[in-house]
Amino acid sequence: MRIAKIGGAVCLTLMLAACGTDGGAKTSDTTHPSATSSASSSSPQPVPAADKGPECDGGKDAKGVHVLRGGTAALPGGGKVTYAEAGADGKHRTAVLSLGTTKQTVAAGRKVTLKGHSFTVAQICTYRVVLTTPDHSGTNEGAHMAKWPTTQDGHWRLRWHVPDNGPAMGAVLSDIQSGPPRVSISVTAPGQGQLAFYDDVRGGSTVEIAGRLWKVVTIDAGHMDVEMNSPDFKAGYVDLREVGDA
Repeated sequence: MRIAKIGGAVCLTLMLAACGTDGGAKTSDTTHPSATSSASSSSPQPVPAADKGPECDGGKDAKGVHVLRGGTAALPGGGKVTYAEAGADGKHRTAVLSLGTTKQTVAAGRKVTLKGHSFTVAQICTYRVVLTTPDHSGTNEGAHMAKWPTTQDGHWRLRWHVPDNGPAMGAVLSDIQSGPPRVSISVTAPGQGQLAFYDDVRGGSTVEIAGRLWKVVTIDAGHMDVEMNSPDFKAGYVDLREVGDA
């Protein structure tokens, strides 16, 4: 198995730097100057079980507060909540929401109290949880960012170690593995920290970034079992295809 990973703190540091990459499929093969260490190999690790599905459970209306997988979102009335864990049994989905040291397992259509406020869990997906309240159900908090990312023919390419910074957030491909091919994508924003961390994402999976939904269409592990300054080194990448607004 091929494993190439940078830690979350490094992801955040790289993303908050003014890297200036445009993120489109035209991005060069060179890695960010900060990525000076060689891509490391490690012994094979157990492959996580594939998600049993369904991809989404609950209502189809995605208006409300979007809490993205592995990320933290601000709640109306104060407080922040994290989509910490995901689960599915082939028919329904559950999610573990975390507020500090407190964790709650929630199901689609159920009520949940967070920071003293009542919410309805309108939808649970592999990539997000949507929360609504009686007075906060008509706004899509995953607002579309028209100027970012840059795509080519509807595709967006993220390369290992190369942050793609937008006007209000950035994304980086932090991990590439094979057997089966899968990646981890970190999304952060200045002053907000980590908005999402999509771990063990496989071909055909959906993620939400910049207010849009993206389908993972290509995972290329490159050639990263050599030193990064070797002429044989080739950074891996993932291609995402835009499928619509979130």
